[in-house]
Formats: sequence, C-alpha cells, structure tokens
Amino acid sequence: MNKHQHDEQTTTGCAVVEALYRSLAQGDVAALLAGLDERIEWVVPPGLHYGGTYRGREEVLENVFSRFATEWQDFTVAPTEIMESGNRVIALGHYYSAKNLASGKPMRTRFVHVWRLHDGVPVHFETVLDTHTMVAAM
Repeated sequence: MNKHQHDEQTTTGCAVVEALYRSLAQGDVAALLAGLDERIEWVVPPGLHYGGTYRGREEVLENVFSRFATEWQDFTVAPTEIMESGNRVIALGHYYSAKNLASGKPMRTRFVHVWRLHDGVPVHFETVLDTHTMVAAM
C-alpha cells in the first residue's frame, strides 16, 4: 500500500483497515476476523458461486475465507491505495491473484473494497470486482 488520502482526524480508519490487510497477508485470518465487529455485514457480488451477504464473523469465515483455502492456491489481496471519508474507508487494488486448485488456471483481477466503520471497528464490507475473471479461472 503506497498512497493514503486522509487528514489527522481520519487516520484511525485507514490504520484499522491496513492492519486487517496485514493480517490477511500474513495468513492470520483469525486476527482479521477478530478485528471485525462480531455482527459484520460482508457483501460478495453476485456472479461468484459464493456471492451473497454474510452476517457475523462465523458466516464470513465459513462462506468466504474457508472457501478461499479450499478453492485457491496463494490467494493474494494487494491493495495499492487506501483512502478515507467520514466513516468509510475505500481500498483500491491492482489485483486479487491466485491459482484455482480445481482447474490449475491463474487468476488476477482488480478490486475495490468499501469498508464502513463504527467507533473504529468495521461493521460493513463490500467487494467490487470483475467476477468474470475469477469465474473464468475456475
């Protein structure tokens, strides 16, 4: 992550989200989940076979992160810019990348993540991406 747009008042939200991405990069999904509100609302776009809205850490683990582990090798989330406006943090990424375990095909696609925080804790997350690129690798 190399670019941040925020002022002194909004530094906290960016730092919270950056810490979550660091946990994910280190493979520490438990730490990432612990950093979310226990009733987090997590939105994955339709177009993916696990698209939907998941509520709570357990549903996010079961329907998102557990599936990544069984469907993708070396799944990487690489945000390149994180910015904040009010209670929202936006992360732009040049890529998700991985190799699908079933097909052996590589996948690389850009993404936007929209986080909404309440009292410095993520309560809502939505990913926007080219689902066709991911599905084509499956």
